[in-house]
Amino acid sequence: MRYSLLLLFLSCGLYGQAQFDTIGYSITCWGRDTVIEATVPGPANVIDGSAEMRTRFEVTFTDSVPPEAEESIRFAADVWGSYLQSDVPVRVLVDWRDQGDDRILASAGPSTIYRAFPGAVNPLVWYPVALAEAITGEDLNKTDEADINVVVNSKANWNYGTTGSVPRNRIDLASVVLHELGHGLGFLSSVDSTTDTTLSIGFEDPELNERLFIIYDLFLETPPGQQLADTLLFNSPSEELLAAVIERLEFAGDTSVALNGGELVPLYAPETFDVGSSVSHLDERTYRAGTEDALMTPSIASGEAIRSPGPVTLGVLYDLGWPLSFESVTSLHEVIADRLRIYPNPASGSFTLETEAIQEPTYALVFAADGRQVKRQPILLSGGQAQIDITGLTPGFYTVLVPAGRRAYSGRVVVR
Repeated sequence: MRYSLLLLFLSCGLYGQAQFDTIGYSITCWGRDTVIEATVPGPANVIDGSAEMRTRFEVTFTDSVPPEAEESIRFAADVWGSYLQSDVPVRVLVDWRDQGDDRILASAGPSTIYRAFPGAVNPLVWYPVALAEAITGEDLNKTDEADINVVVNSKANWNYGTTGSVPRNRIDLASVVLHELGHGLGFLSSVDSTTDTTLSIGFEDPELNERLFIIYDLFLETPPGQQLADTLLFNSPSEELLAAVIERLEFAGDTSVALNGGELVPLYAPETFDVGSSVSHLDERTYRAGTEDALMTPSIASGEAIRSPGPVTLGVLYDLGWPLSFESVTSLHEVIADRLRIYPNPASGSFTLETEAIQEPTYALVFAADGRQVKRQPILLSGGQAQIDITGLTPGFYTVLVPAGRRAYSGRVVVR
């Protein structure tokens, strides 16, 4: 699992904040040459306009985007905004142009990736800018720069509706944009083709002059439990890396696994490496059209609509570090209430967590009374105890949640 790898780096001193522009690196969504009449509806509160936008998405359209497409695109942004929680707006730039291939529906990716920013667990791992800003709570790039770039194929036969089924001869725009925003938020790997027989992993760091993993990479495993980020097992670039990626590949985050029935999450790993699709999608043989977790598979058919992320995809983003609302977090876990001993309570500056039930590295989440996540701290309960820093929190009641495999333990603390 990822935590053993992350903890190896905790002793490293923080480097100065570094960034790397990834404009041009994007993940592609394809159209299938089939018709599948299947609909996974969007959240009811987004459809009726009553949803609380916990993250504000600021969508900018180029002049080429037709006005009739804007409602579908904003709907997709609102769906994500109702689940994710960030004090920093997510800025999205949408372009509309001929992709040169009728099978390509859209492509997207983060405009910039960051490492060693305040709050980063591992200073030697890249994070997409929107996720990095959600973790640190501050803008990292310029406020007039996009966090996510989306390019939509102007030649596709689009459906612009958001609430009902999709005609048999049309592709659902809201579903495709919802999918592409998922990539921009962090559902993407750095694995890429170097030659016909080798793959590489990692994005180049211009300061260190070496390739460093993006956060998604740390969860990638090939049987029997071999991490792609283990440099002792896989050189980069190498034929061995290619062989691993096209045989069987899985995502091994604790929360996504729990929401997948306790099984590792199968990723798209065709026998021939598919540039722009392999690794950065869910396996479409496992998550078929019409099922709740079909959004992040690599292709969509005419007549198909998927307007909700699904629990596995939300689990993946949660594993990457995306803050979710307290209601969303508790829906992802079987919460065992009042199993955390917290002292002193009331507390000021810090408090101690204590439970013998948690033995593996995890993290503590602290939520304010209104459900906002105000802190996330990686912890290892050495001897059943961990210190949680609460410097800067305003006085009041807070809920503390500690995920542990398929369960999450909780408690209450008063900050004075």
